[in-house]
Amino acid sequence: MQQVKQPAGRTLPITFVVTFLGFLDTHLLIPVMALYASALGASVGIIGLIIGLYSVTNTPANILFGRLIDRVGYKIPLIAGLVGDALSMFLYSLCRVPIHLALVRILHGTTGGLVGPATMSVTADYSDRAQKGRAMGFYIRNAIPVDFSIGHRPYRS
Repeated sequence: MQQVKQPAGRTLPITFVVTFLGFLDTHLLIPVMALYASALGASVGIIGLIIGLYSVTNTPANILFGRLIDRVGYKIPLIAGLVGDALSMFLYSLCRVPIHLALVRILHGTTGGLVGPATMSVTADYSDRAQKGRAMGFYIRNAIPVDFSIGHRPYRS
């Protein structure tokens, strides 16, 4: 049985908002992560490692989860990624030593690797064939720079 898709008119703006919110937490953490790790007693080298762990886990997770999403669809992975992001945000508040922070960064990077491919898949599925490239550029790639700008704005001098 083929699934009937709702019109892209509502889906794509919702996807933009989900993408925006899915990446906002990551970009809000960038300016304060080194200070937080330092406050937990991490050395300069460990602080760099903790900050880099998100990207080290997120990049391969994007590739692996992208293939998974192609097989199972985007709904469950997208929900799992957003729940993982929310759980990570909560767990950051419970960190007491640098190793806790490192483990949460690994979790956050891994579950964050579900959000990007899932929202790209939604955008690709609901876009007209002729407008697919434009939709991908607008709905997915505009959300991330806006997040980045908002995440760094309060910390500018």
